Amino acid sequence: MDRLDNIGENEIRIIGSAPEKEPKPQKRSPWIYFIIIAAVVVLGALAWFFFGGAKEPAGKPDAAPTDSTEAKRAYVEISDTMINNVSLHRFIPLHARPSLVMGVMKEFPSDCILGAMAADFGLNKGEYQVIGAFVHQGKMLSYSRSKYGFCALLSDTVVMGNELTTSYFERAIKEGGDFFRQYALVHNGQVVSNPPTHNDALRRALCRMKDGRLGIIDTDMSVSLDSFSTAISQYGVVEAVALMGSGAAVRWAVDKQGRRFIAGADEYDFPDVVNYIVWRKEDTAQ
Repeated sequence: MDRLDNIGENEIRIIGSAPEKEPKPQKRSPWIYFIIIAAVVVLGALAWFFFGGAKEPAGKPDAAPTDSTEAKRAYVEISDTMINNVSLHRFIPLHARPSLVMGVMKEFPSDCILGAMAADFGLNKGEYQVIGAFVHQGKMLSYSRSKYGFCALLSDTVVMGNELTTSYFERAIKEGGDFFRQYALVHNGQVVSNPPTHNDALRRALCRMKDGRLGIIDTDMSVSLDSFSTAISQYGVVEAVALMGSGAAVRWAVDKQGRRFIAGADEYDFPDVVNYIVWRKEDTAQ
């Protein structure tokens, strides 16, 4: 028998192997924590950029177009309303400049987005003449003061007023501008009373709105001058002079879609003294 089987009274047998010593934990370098934190920050930033930051908030409007050609495209804002039972059609040109044109316009040039007959004309001793003082490109064609209202179209401004004598007439001649007289309808926001001898008719006016914009307002129904003046003053007009009315007087406007709206008899046999106020695109205006 092997001696290991013999256990003395004072001996103890240990079964199994001796326990191993527990290894001491190794200290980690502090740089490992820095690298882990940096990696988490970078991954979070990339996730925000690709999945969160690139999205526009709901309901945010599209950015304004940067194409300068589109931003300055010339057209006419057209709107309609009814005031005091008078139907009004308003035409506000954008990115265009007004001037006077003499002579019959058989066709409407493509660069003219808005136009209407301006000063009245009539027979005088068998000859057609413009009624009221009239200057075209610095040349005086008429000197009559039969109407108080006036409009001066100069290189830097357009002025409307209600005065029998004004320095803007001489200034138009000196600067090569335009000038015509018509009935004043609204002056400084107040309705100008006109003689009640006028019959009801289709009305049209050159108007300046409260916001400073210039345009044309007309009606497709026959009304008195006073009714028309009151209606346009309540539409936000602060200055207005009449333009040629009646069913034959021509007016046209080109909207944002390029559609041309025409009123009046565009093929009527008008005399050579017929004249128009027209708005040309700014890049072609002279």
